[in-house]
Amino acid sequence: MAKEAIHAVKTAEEEARGIVQKADQRAADTKQEAIAEAERKYQEIIKGAKEEGERIKEEALSEGKSISEPIIAKGLEEAKAITSMTDEELDSAVNIIIERIVNADGNS
Repeated sequence: MAKEAIHAVKTAEEEARGIVQKADQRAADTKQEAIAEAERKYQEIIKGAKEEGERIKEEALSEGKSISEPIIAKGLEEAKAITSMTDEELDSAVNIIIERIVNADGNS
């Protein structure tokens, strides 16, 4: 009977070792699955953030362009007006500027 009890204990120990090994394997598999899922979610979040950043950048560029277009157009018109001035108009403008400088400073 002692022999049978020892054999039963050994069998129970082997079964327990098998259960522990299976549990360890299940835990390792679960850990790997969790790591893979975390990496997938991380990549998904990064992708979303990059897309959002690109969207914000495009909006800012579009807004900047819409703001700058009238300013550029006005500057081009003013530049065209200046470059199309006659020599007489330029001389008149120069004289006006000289008068303002002389009158404002008083030393010239």
